[in-house]
Order: sequence, then C-alpha cells, then structure tokens
Amino acid sequence: MKKLTSIFQKYAGLICLVAFALLFVYALGMATPCAKLKLYNDTVDFYKQIMPFNNTVLLLSIFGILISTFYYILRNHVRVIYYVSNFVWNGLYAIYTVITAIVMFVGVSSYQGKYATIPFADINKYFGEVVLISDRVNPNTPVFLIGYLIAVLLILTLVPSILVLVQKIQLRIVYEKNKKAGVPNPVTFNPKEGK
Repeated sequence: MKKLTSIFQKYAGLICLVAFALLFVYALGMATPCAKLKLYNDTVDFYKQIMPFNNTVLLLSIFGILISTFYYILRNHVRVIYYVSNFVWNGLYAIYTVITAIVMFVGVSSYQGKYATIPFADINKYFGEVVLISDRVNPNTPVFLIGYLIAVLLILTLVPSILVLVQKIQLRIVYEKNKKAGVPNPVTFNPKEGK
C-alpha cells in the first residue's frame, strides 16, 4: 500500500489536471449538437438556454485546472510530511470536485431532458426543404454520455488524493509524537527501528 500511495502522491496532481482539462475541452464542444437549432425559428431560444450551463462548466474547468496546479506549487507531490497548506489543498480539491461533479450530473441531465423535447423530424425536414442543408440534427448525440463520464472521472480523481491524505495524516501523527519525544530528526525517525 505504501508503494501505491507514493505513486499516487507523485501523479495525483497530474491526474487532477488531466481530468479538469478534459472538462475544459468538453465545455468547448458541449453545445455543438444544438448549435444548428439557431437556424430554426421555433428553437432559437434553446441555444440561449444551454449557454449559461455551458459557461458555468467552462468556468468550473478553468478554476479546477488552477486548483490542480497548486498541487505542485504547494509541493504535495514530494513532501514526506504534509503541512497545513497541503491538507487545505486536499480539502479544497475534494469539495470543489464533488460540487463540480454534482453540477455536471444535474446540468447534463437538464440539458438532455430539454434536448429530448426538440421536434427533430420537423427540424430535419425544414433543413432539407427550406434551408437546403444536408446535415441533420442528430437526436442521439454522444455529448450527454461524455458529460456523465467526465463527472464520474472527476469523482474517481478523489481516490488517489484520499489515499495519499490518509497516509499523510498517519505520518503527521507519527511526526508530532517524535517531535514531542525530542527526536532530533522527527521526519525520518521510525520508532520501531529505534528499539
């Protein structure tokens, strides 16, 4: 377990960064399936209804990327003993990630529900006969599945962080005990080896 947590400690920041970068890319393309609806008079407002959620996801991804970079700025990836700032980062990241995942689940579900009410047959007929474009609006777009998968991925990024956090709490307790006992180097001293 110790070897696994040391690997997680080294790469947890990168895992978090990649997950929020994927969310950023998703935010850039999530409204694409409904972009053509701006050409159809009855659904011209649909795109406007989606944009606030789209902008929220974009902002959440940008702040998530910033929070993830602080993993390295605070040197969480190399510290043997975590300080208060490292514990604060873990708490902040966990809360922010859970909130982002909840917003994703709720928002994508709402978007999917609204998208399902669109009269695709009428729109595609209109595009073929009036606007004369061969490209049709797809009623079965993968954008919703991708949104749910990214939300699950965000939740899964908490696993390495929590495992590392548990180990660092244990090491911090040992550190404090060694410090109280007057051990000259409380970071590396193992009481079992001293006996």
